[in-house]
Amino acid sequence: MGSPMSSGVKSPGLGRETMGIRRWTSNQLMWTRAKFLWSFLIRVSIIATLLVMGCAPRKSKTLIDRVYELDPFGRLFVHPDLQKAPPKTIAVLPFKSLVGEGRIEGSEQLLAMLWHKKKISPVTLASQMRITFFGQLSQRRFRLIHPDEVDQMLAIHNISGFDQVKATSVLELGKFLGVDAVIFGYVKNFDYYYGFLYTQLAVGLRLEMYSTKTGELLWRFNDTRRDHTVRVALDPISLAVGLFQAAFSLRGINMTRQMDEICREAVATIPPVDSLKKLKIKTNHGGLT
Repeated sequence: MGSPMSSGVKSPGLGRETMGIRRWTSNQLMWTRAKFLWSFLIRVSIIATLLVMGCAPRKSKTLIDRVYELDPFGRLFVHPDLQKAPPKTIAVLPFKSLVGEGRIEGSEQLLAMLWHKKKISPVTLASQMRITFFGQLSQRRFRLIHPDEVDQMLAIHNISGFDQVKATSVLELGKFLGVDAVIFGYVKNFDYYYGFLYTQLAVGLRLEMYSTKTGELLWRFNDTRRDHTVRVALDPISLAVGLFQAAFSLRGINMTRQMDEICREAVATIPPVDSLKKLKIKTNHGGLT
């Protein structure tokens, strides 16, 4: 009688041992991959943390910020005279909304909640953006006139509203207001988009600074800030949470943050005025000289 091995019959113990070795090898391979992935994530987190901690506070986005937030660069123009002989006094003139009634209707409820108003119009949007930009510009070393005072001083000369201001010569505006430069503003984007687990807030501005001495364009900023929110759902619970988080990202406070961010970045593109000395201010019919 031949042995079990010689008759071609496999030993049950040997088969179980082989399967055990294979299972152990597979587990070891999976564990090795998991350790590598975990180590890689830890290193990336450490590097990112060091980059963030090692940087001074910034008022504008870096290239990494823009790539991560899918927020491309806009267009910027800076006249050489703005750096050589920067203006000392600036007036922020009325803004105009290019969004239009049709585009604002989609954001009307959001705007109404944001500013506690029943009816929102392009004029309201432009006025709010003007105040926001003025607040950011006031942190720079310029002498500014408050927008309310600007409107009152222009009203003395029967000038009111964006269209009338824009139709007036920049040189005349400089004489009326007693400033070295004036800034016009256009709101070109103010929208939110919602699609299942994706939301986007978009606020765009085009700003122009003119010299009241020569009438030349000193600075132009044209850009849009976009805040994207994307959620991933793998099961019904994460789907419910993702839908809630996506809708929650459309809060009015987030739109306010986008307004502050676009204005802050616009001001950050204006060349620094470190050479300015203390200015002597005197009142001349409410203006600055």
